[in-house]
Amino acid sequence: MKRILILYYTQSGQLLSILQSLAKPLIHAGHTIHFEEIEPEEKFPFPWTSYEFFNAFPEVFFHKRQKIRSVSTRATNGYDLIILGYQPWFLTPSRPVSSFLQTEDSRKILANRPVITVLGCRNMWLGAQEKVKGRLKEVGASLIGHIALIDRSPNLTSLITILRWMFTGNRKPFWFFPAAGVSETDVENTQVYGEIINKAIDEADFSNLQTKLNDAGAIDIKPNLVLLERRGQKAFSVWSKFIASGGSLHSTGRKIRVYIFMYLLPAAIFILSPLLWIVSRILLLVKRKELIQDVEYFKQNSLRN
Repeated sequence: MKRILILYYTQSGQLLSILQSLAKPLIHAGHTIHFEEIEPEEKFPFPWTSYEFFNAFPEVFFHKRQKIRSVSTRATNGYDLIILGYQPWFLTPSRPVSSFLQTEDSRKILANRPVITVLGCRNMWLGAQEKVKGRLKEVGASLIGHIALIDRSPNLTSLITILRWMFTGNRKPFWFFPAAGVSETDVENTQVYGEIINKAIDEADFSNLQTKLNDAGAIDIKPNLVLLERRGQKAFSVWSKFIASGGSLHSTGRKIRVYIFMYLLPAAIFILSPLLWIVSRILLLVKRKELIQDVEYFKQNSLRN
């Protein structure tokens, strides 16, 4: 039997539900599981106000480290496998997780250990996972698997439902909109991935784990979202610098820039989405081979040079 550490950060609690579902087959098999929550000293609000959410953007995107509470002594006891659960914020790993991966605790826990990453998000996670790959490489961890659970609603639909959830705490269906976030069916289905992981543990062979997870649906990447994320990463790089240049966290200059970003970003998404969809369809034809190669790259765990 193996000892497995599940590290995670969640605000709404959905990611914890995903990880608990994933762990069921491992617990049933008799493995020892310890859940350890990553806790920032200064907690983020949930629900958020719209201003607090957008004001957090530059520090998230720049990976600015915040103070993280030390993990429990039980978390540093040397585990056979680490499962790291996180969410992307602004196409970047959430600030608590990003900060944790910059601590000495993370090096003690993750160095020379096999790691499986698990995330629950709206739909765009490629850039965030690349950044997590880089952090794991820095601390000497070995990434052996990745599972990405997404909101399967259309892009604009999920944008509306997720923003409502973040700003009100209510994820239930309303009007003609579905419930926000990862569906309960997909959360429950995460047990399938737990069974695959358990089989790899029994066979003492993680070499084909990602392929088997992919075959079971652990990663589903739409080529048009690869294009959208590329544009998003470039745009966020510009906007984060623009907001940060306004001064300290609560300065008047920064507040003005945050409000500009807060109103322009959703408007741009709604107005430009139809145009970007058309452009994406064209690029899917013109750059199909390149995009297929990108999709295949994001389905595995090595890091581009």
